[in-house]
Amino acid sequence: MISPARRRALVLAAGMVAAATLAGLGKPVPHGDADVPALDLDGLLPREFGDWRVDAASEAFVRPAAQQGKVYKIYDQVLERTFVNSKGQRIMVSAAFGREQSAGMQMHRPEVCYPSGGFKVEGVEAVQLTLAGQAVAATRLHAFLPGRSEPITYWTLLGDAVVADSTAFRLRQLSFGMRRQLLDGLLMRVSSIDPQPARAYALQSRFADELVRAMRPAERVKVIGNGTAG
Repeated sequence: MISPARRRALVLAAGMVAAATLAGLGKPVPHGDADVPALDLDGLLPREFGDWRVDAASEAFVRPAAQQGKVYKIYDQVLERTFVNSKGQRIMVSAAFGREQSAGMQMHRPEVCYPSGGFKVEGVEAVQLTLAGQAVAATRLHAFLPGRSEPITYWTLLGDAVVADSTAFRLRQLSFGMRRQLLDGLLMRVSSIDPQPARAYALQSRFADELVRAMRPAERVKVIGNGTAG
């Protein structure tokens, strides 16, 4: 059995070989039909479902998906919404879509980008969610600042499959890159302000399941894919 350290070393070695190979082959091309419009996050995610509604009070402070994406200069679109239910519980949703996940435009995972914003991060763990009856590999972590505790659950798609971690992301990226194909990617993050991470994760799991179930099958696959790679 290959150890995690050995696996990471093999991935890095493969990356260097792939980079040299791709340089000789020429620039990779996007995977799929280039004429198909980029994903419309505003239209993809429902604004209300079950007991959840978009919080109108917070919406005024959130920029539209296309505009937010330009700000980050990494993704084509970033959508941020806060949902509230009849109990006053709030869930923050962030969806980031990139048309071409090249080596220079890899997705920023919360355990990396939150510390850069001054947060401390602990309890990073791989978990498996069940969303609309489908197993989805995800990651949980607890980000916090003085006076702010934000447990987070997120998962990442590369092409039509969920990737379990950064190593699986890189391996899948390299596999398609060797065929001169660039995959699009989506990072889905749900979080909430709660001093009790276990309670927050339970609520986030229920919320994510209800969100995905509220989508039509053709839309659902764009959010949870057709399975897990790696």
